[in-house]
Amino acid sequence: MEVNIYDILLSDKVLVIFTVISMGYLLGKLNIFGFRLGNVTGVLIIGLLFGSFGFVGVPELATFGFTIFIFCVGLQAGPSFFAAFASDGTKYLAISFIVAISAVTLCQLFSVVFDMELGLAAGMLAGSLTSTPTLVGAQDAVRGGLVPMPNDISAEQVIKNISVAYSLTYLFGIGGLMFIIKFIPTIFSIDLPAESRKIMPTRANIKPINENNLPMVRTYQIDSGKLVGKNIAQIQEETKQYFTVLGIRRDQKIIDLDVNITIQKNDIISVVASIAQHNLAKNNKMPEVFDKELLNYRIRTKEIVIAKSDCAGMSIQELHLESEHACFPLGLVRMGIRLPISKNTIIQKGDKLEVIGEEEHIIKLSETLGTLETDLERTDLLTLCLGVALGLLLGTIVINLGEISIGLGSAGGLLIVGILVGFFRSVHPTFGAFPRAARNIMMDFGIVLFMSSIGLNAGSEVLGALSSVGFMLILCGMSITIIPVLVAFLFGRYVLRMNAALLLGSITGSMTSTPSLNLVNEAANSQVPGLGYAGSYAFSNVILTFCGALMVFL
Repeated sequence: MEVNIYDILLSDKVLVIFTVISMGYLLGKLNIFGFRLGNVTGVLIIGLLFGSFGFVGVPELATFGFTIFIFCVGLQAGPSFFAAFASDGTKYLAISFIVAISAVTLCQLFSVVFDMELGLAAGMLAGSLTSTPTLVGAQDAVRGGLVPMPNDISAEQVIKNISVAYSLTYLFGIGGLMFIIKFIPTIFSIDLPAESRKIMPTRANIKPINENNLPMVRTYQIDSGKLVGKNIAQIQEETKQYFTVLGIRRDQKIIDLDVNITIQKNDIISVVASIAQHNLAKNNKMPEVFDKELLNYRIRTKEIVIAKSDCAGMSIQELHLESEHACFPLGLVRMGIRLPISKNTIIQKGDKLEVIGEEEHIIKLSETLGTLETDLERTDLLTLCLGVALGLLLGTIVINLGEISIGLGSAGGLLIVGILVGFFRSVHPTFGAFPRAARNIMMDFGIVLFMSSIGLNAGSEVLGALSSVGFMLILCGMSITIIPVLVAFLFGRYVLRMNAALLLGSITGSMTSTPSLNLVNEAANSQVPGLGYAGSYAFSNVILTFCGALMVFL
């Protein structure tokens, strides 16, 4: 029995899509000279390869993919979008605009000088900035009829031009950005580790969590007259050790805890504190005893979503996690990026604060700060579907000014509604439950569905375009990748007077490039650049989406 794989794939487009995605993921995981292409790049390359053999994508799946992706981008940005103004927000917004304006200006200049066919400049912008939202915004503007088409070219050809230019410039966009980001500190004689240390005392006094900071539950018998007759608060104040008492056994019975309860001789107390504090108690000859019931407290690690307005803008120190809640901070995630954490780190709405402590205390803390991430086990599909529908409807609204039609398009509508849903979700945690894992799956699946179709549909044209305009597009794309980075760095460094580590992180966020952020973090030997990345990432997703549509209009 003969099995013709080519014919099987040719007869089943859905099978082709999932084959491309699977092989793309495998390619993206390969480690070549210490460099990984990543899933999106891998899917694009495999899609181009399959497309060159005559396979085509499924337009409906591509549309579904970009719809889910853009809406989830808005959801992710929503909680931090407005809060981003609170800490250097105007600087991050300025960097995002500088990158976008300089890139659009260069694209338009190259388009006029080289008389590019409609759609090539928009695809070149998206590929050079490695920005999928830009690609989505450009294609959606054409597909939605917002762009008047010249008589000599069809909308389908413009969309294909966008895909081809994106494919030709995307790979250098990734590598070129990482290259220039890596060498900027050398070019400008900047010591990134030293720059990171400069802001530690005021913004990110980063000390890695070690075993001495982790909490444990132990039981002690009170036999010291120094502690007898005093309540817990008095003992904490005198010893300057902020621990939490979980239970007290007195006269063989466990008594109810009260803030004003005084310690008596021979009390057995259950204490949750750091290992360092327990060692201090041991050094002070505090007798440790075994009490099975008082030791029966569960230490857990959980994520708390910051949702309460009165907590946003506070520092970790001001939350009094250890002294009042018996919880210890381990990490902070903002916009999907893990940020440095210390007593001076400022939290924002939508942040996910990872803490370790006794389970009941974590639950009470979550009620103070927001909600437990693990409590969100189901996605509110009603809000998700309604939000997507409203975003698509908003995108259909077009205002005609003479011969000019102005509208958000599907991408703009979905992005705005997504941001609003994400923001209101941070204000009212009971509204629109979207667990991070569910959102990440939707984003990842949406982007690879869209990217596989881009590769498949552009594959048949890439070789022809490479021989005709490919060299010119690649050279222009190199300029569009490198020049905006340099312009943004010079503006941020010498006009805004930004710290170099934060600035480079902000630039990578403005170009939505996580691989480049990782490179900056390694060079800085610190997670400080992540603060800058998170600050500009929310702005850039919105700005670059509309830049894609703008490039098709120009």
